Amino acid sequence: MSKQRIFYLIFLIVCGVMLFAYKSKITSVLFLFAVILPLISVLLTFITSRLLKAKTEYRVLYAEKHENFAVTIKLTNRSILPIAPAGIIGHFPLKSKGLFEYQNILMTIPPFSTVNINFNTPIRLRGVYDCGIEKIEIYDFLKLFRFTKKFENFEKIVILPRKHIINPIRDISTSDNETESTSSFSFDKNSFTNIREYVPGDSVKHIHWKMSAKQDKLMVKQFERSIGGTSIMIADLNEYAPFDEENAENSDCIIETIIALNMMLINERQNCINLWYSPVSRQCEQRIVKNNEDFSLFYNTMSVLPRQKETLLPEVIAKSHGDIPSDAGVVYFITSQLRKDFVTNLNSIDLFKNKKLRILLIDSDDFSDEQKKLAEAVATASSTELWKIDRNNVTASLNYAIELNKKR
Repeated sequence: MSKQRIFYLIFLIVCGVMLFAYKSKITSVLFLFAVILPLISVLLTFITSRLLKAKTEYRVLYAEKHENFAVTIKLTNRSILPIAPAGIIGHFPLKSKGLFEYQNILMTIPPFSTVNINFNTPIRLRGVYDCGIEKIEIYDFLKLFRFTKKFENFEKIVILPRKHIINPIRDISTSDNETESTSSFSFDKNSFTNIREYVPGDSVKHIHWKMSAKQDKLMVKQFERSIGGTSIMIADLNEYAPFDEENAENSDCIIETIIALNMMLINERQNCINLWYSPVSRQCEQRIVKNNEDFSLFYNTMSVLPRQKETLLPEVIAKSHGDIPSDAGVVYFITSQLRKDFVTNLNSIDLFKNKKLRILLIDSDDFSDEQKKLAEAVATASSTELWKIDRNNVTASLNYAIELNKKR
């Protein structure tokens, strides 16, 4: 735009020189035209900007990672003049990166017409993103002036972590009595915890007849299952990698791994005690998952958990837990990097004592020699198992580790 202004200023100076040099009607009209034209251009552009409407449409506001996310921006020009160009500035999905990016998109909008801008791309990383138009910049037809029309109609788009379905583990309990307790769980006929409306498939034996008579519709008792064992999950979400994108991928992989383990273990009638550091509350959090309702709340929490920019040693998280049930027999520690001081002092952490420790390490092709040595040390320890998790295939990695563990 600065070039156009310089060129037009030169044109205006030339018209002024010709006016004083020739002093004719033609040069007077030319100079007057050169002065008035920008004013007309500004006035028309201002009117056109008031008649421009924009709307952002979303198919969904929640989507899972690697699912196509669709956004449509509708730009309607109700004026008699075309808009060429209009700069649409905001946060939109960028296909080349698979992320939401701050973009400036130049568009031409004919008069009395609507133009659609469609975005349809899978998002690679979990998180909460802003999506929508921040402002639209409109230039007059001489490219001398620019009008900015602000919208700031953003929506919060939540990209959810994937749910990986993995094979069950049958060896969680630490004694035969616990195994027997797990396999023989039952409903206590007097221990229902809630009453809800009947849905097809519910057992007739669980109908609450008195409440059904009062509500004039069938109501059933909802029971709490007795649990045979407890597992502890520790998520180390510290960012160890030198590159920002690699840290984000590692964090997503850790969260998807802990979600997959929780989902599998509650199906195996196990309790899961989850420990992690929350950047929101700036303290260690603990969440017990016993059933599908607990899992849904835990999944929602981990879906919107921001990345952990500050460092907090996992030993601190391990020491922050509350009362641990006596039937807790297995600890899962999920991390993207092993530390020498952590590995050498595993036995000094109270939470790990008298329990089976499974260290789940996010596998990377660029492991240093020190990381390889630490991994070998962990793998050869009698009371510790090392599970390597491939970032690109969490399901296969977990299934392989589970099957390998069963053969031991």
